[in-house]
Amino acid sequence: MNLKLDHKTLEKYVLVIFGSLLIVFVIYYFVFKINWVKLYQDQSSAKNITAISESCVQCHGEVKGFSKYHNPQKIGCSSCHLGNTKDKLKDLAHAGMIRIPGNLENAKLTCGKTNCHPGISERVDSSLMSTMSGIISVNKFAFDELKEPSGKFNIEKIGNSASESHLRNLCASCHLGNEKKEYGIITELSRGGGCNACHLNYSIEAEHELETYKLMREQKRDSALIKFHPSLTINVTNDHCFGCHSRSGRISTNYEGWHETGFIDKKIVDNINFRLLDDGRIFQKKIPDVHYNAGLVCVDCHISYEVMGNGKSFEHKEEQILISCEDCHSENFSAMKLSEFDFESKKIAEVNGINDDERDFIKVNKSQTPLINTEVRNNHSAKLNGKRTKKVYDLKPPKFECNNSKAHRSLSCNSCHTAWVPQCIGCHTAFETGIQGFDLLDNKMINSSWVEYNGEYFSELPTLGIKETKENEKTERSVDTFVPGMIMTLDKSKFNKENKGIIFKRFFAPSVAHTIRKESRSCESCHNNSLALGYGRGKLEFIIHKNIGKWIFKPNFKLVEFDNLPEDAWIGFLRSGDKNFSTRKNIRPFSIDEQKKILTVGACLACHRSDSKIMTESLSNFENQLKKLSSNCVLPSW
Repeated sequence: MNLKLDHKTLEKYVLVIFGSLLIVFVIYYFVFKINWVKLYQDQSSAKNITAISESCVQCHGEVKGFSKYHNPQKIGCSSCHLGNTKDKLKDLAHAGMIRIPGNLENAKLTCGKTNCHPGISERVDSSLMSTMSGIISVNKFAFDELKEPSGKFNIEKIGNSASESHLRNLCASCHLGNEKKEYGIITELSRGGGCNACHLNYSIEAEHELETYKLMREQKRDSALIKFHPSLTINVTNDHCFGCHSRSGRISTNYEGWHETGFIDKKIVDNINFRLLDDGRIFQKKIPDVHYNAGLVCVDCHISYEVMGNGKSFEHKEEQILISCEDCHSENFSAMKLSEFDFESKKIAEVNGINDDERDFIKVNKSQTPLINTEVRNNHSAKLNGKRTKKVYDLKPPKFECNNSKAHRSLSCNSCHTAWVPQCIGCHTAFETGIQGFDLLDNKMINSSWVEYNGEYFSELPTLGIKETKENEKTERSVDTFVPGMIMTLDKSKFNKENKGIIFKRFFAPSVAHTIRKESRSCESCHNNSLALGYGRGKLEFIIHKNIGKWIFKPNFKLVEFDNLPEDAWIGFLRSGDKNFSTRKNIRPFSIDEQKKILTVGACLACHRSDSKIMTESLSNFENQLKKLSSNCVLPSW
C-alpha cells in the first residue's frame, strides 16, 4: 500500500517524534544524571558560603543565642534582616535593613520567603488573629450598623463609623498585624508583632545583653553592638498568649485560675489571693483549669493550623478552632502515622526530634491533621507528651454518663465540666468629647474617645443555651455554655448629629472559658438553677399547694426599664427569647418547651437525690420513669 503524506501531516509527525524524544531525554537526565541529594547539599553549602561571605559578619560575627534552625552561619543575617550584604560601610550595609523582622508588613520578605516558610504569612493574614473579623461584626451589630452579627471584615481596613471608632479606641491593638516597634521580650503588655508574637524568645543572657545595648546606645551610639541575639523557636509559652487573651473572654487568666475584679486599691495585691497585672487590673484567685494544674500549655492542645490559620477566612473564632475535647478523650481514636503527615506537621515533628515511622498519632477529627505530641496504642488508649513539662499523660476516656446517657447526649463537654466563667453586667459605653484618647490603628492621640464604664463582675457557673450547627444539610443541636456578652447601654449622641439618645443591648455570647474540671456540675445546678436557665440570679422554687405543683421565680436584680427583664437575664421566666438576643446567628436561649422539660426534671430533683436509683435510671429513659409515678409525685402545672 502506498501512503502519500501531505506537507502538513508530515510536519505533524515530525513534531510528535521530536517531542517524544525530548520528553525521554528530560526524564533520563533529571532522574538518572542529577544527584538530587548532592545538589541539595551543595545548595546548603552555598548558603553557608554566602552567610560567611556577608559583610554583616565582620561586625556581628561573634553574636550568639540563635536557635539551630536560624543560625546565621547557615542562613546568613540578610535572610531575616535584608540590607546590603556586599558593602562594608555601616550606613551602606544597613540600607534597606529591617530592624525587627517578622512583623506582618514585612513577613513576606523575611519569614515567609519561598526558601524559608512559604505560604504561612498569607495564612496568618487571613486568620482571625489578624483580621478580628468576629469582633468587628459583633461590634457593628451592637451599634446597629449590621442587621445580624455576621460577615467577613479586616481590622486594617475599617473606617471611622461609630462602631469602628469604638474599635480604634479600645480594641484594635490585639491583632497580629499590630507592629512590634521596640526590641524586647514578649510581656503582658505586648500586642501583635506578627511572627514574633509567638516565636520570639529571650534567654537570660539575651535580656541582659539588651539592657547593656540600650545603655551603650545612649553613651556610645556608633559602637553599640548586640552580642547575644534572641532566638526564634517553636517554644511557644503561655506568656506569648497572655497579652491579648487576658482580655475579652479572659481565657489566659481563667486557665490559670484568676478572675478580674473591679478593685482599684493596689495594696490588696499583698494578699496571695490577688494578682496585679502590668496594665493595672487586679485579679482574684479562683479554681484553675485541670489541664493547667497538670502543667499543660496552650500549644499542647492548639495546633499550628488554628493559631496561624489554614488559609481560609472565617467569620467567628469557633469556626477556626480545630481541636476538640473528644480528640483526646475518646474510647476509640482516629490515628495516623508520620508518613501520612502533611508537610508542616512533618517539619514540626522533625524539629521536635520525632522520627518513629511505626508510631501512631491522634488524628484531629475536624482537620484530619495530627496531634504531634500524642501516641495511640491499639486505637483504645493514648498518651500525650507535655511540650513544656516533658511528662507523659494518660488520656482518659469519658465516663459512662457522658456518652451513654440518652438524656444528656446533646450536652457539650463544656456544659458540664466548666467550673466558672467571668461575667459582667450593667456596663455603659459612651462617646465623650473633650477628653484625650488614642487611635490604636493610626497610633496617634485624638481629642475625643469612646469610654467604657464597667458594671458588676461575677465568677460563677455559666448560663446554658442552644447552639445549632449544620453539617451535610443536617442541623445538629447541642447544649452549650454562654455568658452576658453585652448587657449595656450605649450612648452615641455625641458622636455625630445622626445618633440621638441611648440604646440598650442584651446579647449573650458563646463561651469556652478554659476552666475545665474533672468533676462535673451537679444536676441541680442545671435543672433547679435560674442562672443556668437564662433567667438570671434569684430564687427559683418548686411550690406544691393542694397537690398542684408550680415553679416561681424571684429575681435578685431589678428589672431594666428598656426591656423589663432582670439586669443579668438572657430571657424572662418561662418566656421565649428574641432572635436578636445573641452575638451569633446560630445560638439561642432555651425555648419555652425546652425550659419546661428541664424544670420537669428539676421538680423530681426537689424530692429525689440526684444519685438515687430513680434519677439514675431516668438518664436512660426519663419518659419511662414518668409512666411509673407514685401517688406522692407531683409534676409542674404550666
